[in-house]
Amino acid sequence: MHLNQLYGIFGRRRDLIETKNVYNRDLGKYLTSFIIKKVIQISDEISTVLFINNLNSDVINEISKELDINIKLASNNSFTSVKSNVAIASAVTSYARIHMIKYKLNADILYTDTDSIYTKSKLDDLEVGSELGLMKDELKGNLIEKAYFLGIKQYGYYYYDKNDGNKLVEASVFAGVSRNSIPFKEIESMFNGGILEKRIDIRFYKSFSSLDFTIKASKLTVKMNNKKN
Repeated sequence: MHLNQLYGIFGRRRDLIETKNVYNRDLGKYLTSFIIKKVIQISDEISTVLFINNLNSDVINEISKELDINIKLASNNSFTSVKSNVAIASAVTSYARIHMIKYKLNADILYTDTDSIYTKSKLDDLEVGSELGLMKDELKGNLIEKAYFLGIKQYGYYYYDKNDGNKLVEASVFAGVSRNSIPFKEIESMFNGGILEKRIDIRFYKSFSSLDFTIKASKLTVKMNNKKN
């Protein structure tokens, strides 16, 4: 968790776009206080504004140098200078891979991702805990009864939660589908060659040419994909 947060902080883009619905009567305030990418009129009263909510400090310094001015941001706007460092972000992921190698060489591993593993055998107690660098037991002592690993970020399993009266718990992880939303019997069907269709009621689509956003329903086809390494 901590490594993922560190990677996210140093690997983020320095120029981020924020979308905000504002009253048309307030548009002047945004046009004079922010770097606006696009204004989309929704109605006679409301518009959607796409603007940069942070600044690349290197760009600002370069502009100040070229124009021989000292650019200062107004104290009442929300601009912030974003610091990032791709080298640090890359180092974090590299050392995470090194840390995971000893687990990936274990023949008992059923599935592994960036920061997680599923094994047939119990890990040494010295390797499990809440401290940084240790593996965390996400199931809190429970054991998986049955699981299917169909491909990268395509798996599901069930177990009986002994901490909650042996309640049956079904879990699923499939890219593009809400976590734990696919019943185990449907995962089993996909393992046997079945194809699952899921309706996504709300999905955002962005036009890279106009930066417009649209919201509409869509259908997602899910099937076993174990050809990726």
